[in-house]
Amino acid sequence: MAHDYIDLADRLERAFSPRIALRRISLSDGWPLFEATRNPLFNRFLMWDPPANEDEVLARVDAIVDAARRGRLAALSGVVRTTGEWASLFRFQPYGADPEVMEMGVWTHPRFWQGRYTLELSRMCVDACFAASEADRLIGAAAPDNAGSCQLMRAVGMREIDLVTRRTESGRRVELQEFEILRSVWQDMAPGRLESPSHRCVPTAAQAAEARREVTEALHHAARDDADAAVDVTE
Repeated sequence: MAHDYIDLADRLERAFSPRIALRRISLSDGWPLFEATRNPLFNRFLMWDPPANEDEVLARVDAIVDAARRGRLAALSGVVRTTGEWASLFRFQPYGADPEVMEMGVWTHPRFWQGRYTLELSRMCVDACFAASEADRLIGAAAPDNAGSCQLMRAVGMREIDLVTRRTESGRRVELQEFEILRSVWQDMAPGRLESPSHRCVPTAAQAAEARREVTEALHHAARDDADAAVDVTE
C-alpha cells in the first residue's frame, strides 16, 4: 500500500487545535526556520549541519516543498491561529526500512518550546493522520539523550522499539531511539479523544453545503409538523 501524501496534506491542512492551525509548507517558512537555527540548542540534535546562512535553509525548505508537491512526503507548518506566526514544521514521510510505514518528525521554533505547543501540534497530527489515511504504524526517532523529544513521543502514545544507528547528512554516525504507535493502540485511546479532542477540521465547501441542506430540510419538516399540529387543534 503506497500512501497518498498529497491527499494526506489536503486533509491535514484543514485541521486546527485550540492554538495552532496547519497549512502546507511554503518557501517563506525558510526565514523563521533560519532564525530558529541561530539557537545552538535547536541545532544540537539535527541530522544536518547548522546552516551558515539563510540561503542554505531556503534551499532546504525549497527541496521539502518540491518533494511535497511530488507526493513524496507531507509537510505541514503549524502556525498560531490568531496571528499566523510560524511555530513548527511537521513532516510525514516513508520510513526507510519499510516505505509502507510513515515516519514523522517535527522542528519547533525556540519561541514555542514553552507552553506545550509541540505536544498540542503532535497530538493533532497523529490523530489527524490516522483519521485521514490508512496508515497502520507511525514511527518517530530521537537521540536517547534528547529527553524532550523522547518524552514528547511517549506523551502522544508512542513506545520505544529499536535503538538504531543512522548517518547524518555529513556522514556522522548517530544513535537514535525509535518509537512507534500502531493504529490498534490509537484506536484503544478513542475514549480519551472523545472526552478531549485534539483538533477539529474546517469542513470542505461540499460538506458545508450538505450541512446547510440538512438544516434547511429539518426546518421545512419542522414547519410542516407545526402546520399539521395547528390543523389538528382547529379541528
